[in-house]
Amino acid sequence: MTPPLDVLVVGAGPTGLALAAQLRTYGASFRIVDRSLDRVHESRALGIQPRTLEALAGFGVTDKLVSCASNGEFKFVSPFVVC
Repeated sequence: MTPPLDVLVVGAGPTGLALAAQLRTYGASFRIVDRSLDRVHESRALGIQPRTLEALAGFGVTDKLVSCASNGEFKFVSPFVVC
């Protein structure tokens, strides 16, 4: 039997993943569910706005994100996995 969850996050898009990252910093237990079986494989954006980088700084991923993008290593980024 799985332990009870504090939060169920519905949707693994940018908002859901950001919420999950924030919940993790507070030590909350959560599960992410999404109707899609896989991530998207096409590009949805060509860049990240400076304000978005400021918001991501609180998760501690900004430096690594910029480094990966600058080196051409950028493949997949979420609040949990960078490059």
